[in-house]
Amino acid sequence: QQQQQQQQSFYKTDVVFFGDSVPRHRFDIAYAAVDAADGILCIGTSLAVHSAYRLAKRALDKGTEVAILNVGETRIESEGLDSSTGLVTKIESP
Repeated sequence: QQQQQQQQSFYKTDVVFFGDSVPRHRFDIAYAAVDAADGILCIGTSLAVHSAYRLAKRALDKGTEVAILNVGETRIESEGLDSSTGLVTKIESP
């Protein structure tokens, strides 16, 4: 009986998949890391996903420099945060 229940139960790894919510305790850890950082490097992301965007925006709000290595425009750029803060360096990758 117990073995049958275990086989029918759903097991989810400790990974956040696209579209899932990031657990609050993980964001607390990420926010603490951003707050302690001298700079943030965003590689290969448009920052369209709110989870990544809010970390970069938090850095900018705290006056921390953000460097972005990406192909194409990012959400930071489309919202004008790159020019309004003077804290963003964009490297356009071919």
